[in-house]
Formats: sequence, structure tokens, C-alpha cells
Amino acid sequence: MKKLSLALLILGLIFGQLVVLTFNLHNGFEIRDITIKLLPIADYAGRASSQLYLTSTILGYLAFVIFGVINTNKTKSPAIFKTALMYTGIVIVVSFFEFTSILEDLNGTFQGKHFRIGWLLFLLGLWIFSKRYLLKKRNL
Repeated sequence: MKKLSLALLILGLIFGQLVVLTFNLHNGFEIRDITIKLLPIADYAGRASSQLYLTSTILGYLAFVIFGVINTNKTKSPAIFKTALMYTGIVIVVSFFEFTSILEDLNGTFQGKHFRIGWLLFLLGLWIFSKRYLLKKRNL
């Protein structure tokens, strides 16, 4: 489980922040660009922005959701359980936000809203990962 959790965190960072595939779905699947993006750490546009394209961040967020579920399900420490549960809830909300953007693009009503916090999710997930597996080593 340790290797799977770490792999999911890394995949979440790669697809949720670093490698950004931009595309549109309104007139069929149209790939616009693939870029490597280190910054910004967080980017939010609640209703509209000039970025009228979707990104592959939803793939990274799905990896973060699976990571959160795995670490919430198997955690025996109450503090780590609560943190992992809050983490999973945050990632589900952010994933839902991105998913609604996909639906809006399919309907032709997308105005550029997005919620990109890949670095923050990765760092919080890394903290959960380290606490969970360092706690196991101390108890042995």
C-alpha cells in the first residue's frame, strides 16, 4: 500500500499540476496544447476567465481522490484519519468543480472557470503519507 499511495500522489502532481494538457470538448475532442507548468501554486476562477479551455487536472484530482480513500480507509490513528478524511473531502469538491466545467464545455456554456490547487493537494497528501508511514515505523 505504501508504494501505491506514493505512486498516486506523484501521478496526482504530474497530471494535476505539472503536465497540463489543454483541450475542448464542445465540437468533439480537440487537443490544444501540452505544457509543463510549475506555477502558480493555486489558481481559481469561480465563474469566468480568459482561459476558455479545459485542462487535464481532473486526472490528477482522481489520483488524489484514490490516494485519500486508501489512506482514510486503512488509518488507525484518529488524527491522521481526520486529516485524510478532510483531504479526501477537499479533493472531491475540487474534482466536482472541474467535472462541472467539463459538462459546461459539452453544453457550450463554458466560460473558463477553474480551480487548480495541485501543489497544495500534493503537499498535504505528502504530509499525510509521511505521518502515516512514520507512525507505523515508530510503533514497531
